[in-house]
Amino acid sequence: MQRFTVRLFLLAAALASGNLQARAAGPPSAAELVAQVLPAVVSISSLRGPRPATGTAATRAPTGGSAADTAAGSRPQRGTRILGSGFIIDPAGIIVTNKHVIEGTTDILVTLQDNTLLRATLLAKADQTDIALLKVTAGSPLPSIRFGNSDAVRVADQVLAIGNPLSLGGSVTQGIVSALNRDIRDTPFDDFIQTDAAINHGNSGGPLFNMHGEVIGMNTAIFSPEANSGSIGLGFAIPSNDVKLVADGLRNPGRIRPGTLDFRIQQVTPEIADALNMPKAEGVIVGGTTDGGGASKCGIVAGDIILRYGTMEVKDVRMLARAIARTAPGTVVKLLIYRNEEPTVIAATVQELPQLASPPAAAVPPLAVGPAEPGWDLAPLNDTVRQTLGIGRAVPGVVVTRVAPDGAAAEAGLNAGDVVVQIQQEKVAGPDDVVRLVAAARQQQRRYVVVLVHNLEGLRWLAMSLG
Repeated sequence: MQRFTVRLFLLAAALASGNLQARAAGPPSAAELVAQVLPAVVSISSLRGPRPATGTAATRAPTGGSAADTAAGSRPQRGTRILGSGFIIDPAGIIVTNKHVIEGTTDILVTLQDNTLLRATLLAKADQTDIALLKVTAGSPLPSIRFGNSDAVRVADQVLAIGNPLSLGGSVTQGIVSALNRDIRDTPFDDFIQTDAAINHGNSGGPLFNMHGEVIGMNTAIFSPEANSGSIGLGFAIPSNDVKLVADGLRNPGRIRPGTLDFRIQQVTPEIADALNMPKAEGVIVGGTTDGGGASKCGIVAGDIILRYGTMEVKDVRMLARAIARTAPGTVVKLLIYRNEEPTVIAATVQELPQLASPPAAAVPPLAVGPAEPGWDLAPLNDTVRQTLGIGRAVPGVVVTRVAPDGAAAEAGLNAGDVVVQIQQEKVAGPDDVVRLVAAARQQQRRYVVVLVHNLEGLRWLAMSLG
């Protein structure tokens, strides 16, 4: 009996030892992670001058800004301190934060986790993304973060958000990744990570960590009913891969060279796929190309469906726009195109994205009415409309002069003044071409027909019901 008791004790001890070893070999606890990464997170305070009152509060509230700055949906008349967060990416004192935390401000102060107060200078800020770099001089190397791979992030992954909400400093919240590739219409490249970790005013620019202590995002925005309300579990972070790419571009030597193929694209909807006899709705459809641009030079035309960019499957417009922007100008990329119900491969050379000037607004003059279906009036394209919309003489088309409010054209989004350039994937030279192509689609028993429209906003495909 005594021998059995000793054996049982030894077995229990071995199991306990195994459990302890397994526990020690597992991932660190959240407390251990925070202790490791907290010294690399900073609080930012900057002075913004007087601004006029703005009236009611916006639905989308940025996380940078003091409580006083957003109270009651108005703006203070006197200068105020804007609160934000940031994190150190280089021991030499390089800090990354959101551009909106420091834009239009002076006297930028950074507080380290040991309460050391340092004055910061603005190194650079990006033009098309909400990212900026600051520099502080501490006299000794500072702790810095490690970037993780945001492309590897999955929905339901656990995350930690650290920042300076409401000037409390060093505040930690925990949650999960709620969604990926969120579009909050901040930029054409939106790819936000959505999280339910509590994020409030002042968290802007702070890091979102995975459970390995790596930064996988920069907390940037929240959705809340009113500007003075707090977290409702809808926080958004810029993916770390984008933050690192932009930060590297700003530092070396300070200029980002995004790529472009100079075309206009939009999502392939089920209606567009149905009209073009595609097996399923996938990829993006080209609305038009710029003469001399990368797409035009390689033979891409309006109506082409882009299914693959290099090795990447194209799932939406923003994904393709980001991939092209990240591609170094001069790179040759193979694109899988769906054209006339057949796949083809085209090699395109990515060009550098230039600075684009906004075209002046202009009114479209009224034209003579010629009847056509369904629910619209069409007329030949004249020189006045061509000049107004910047359409060259070599481009055919017809102008929409009237749209019946309850017709299929209006339902599809067509308006008076729009120019119809193509029906399905065939160019139109006059109203008779439109009538013929719509009738042909009806004879083929198609439920939709796609219409390429040119207006002051550019080129866009619309799916018009034939039912």
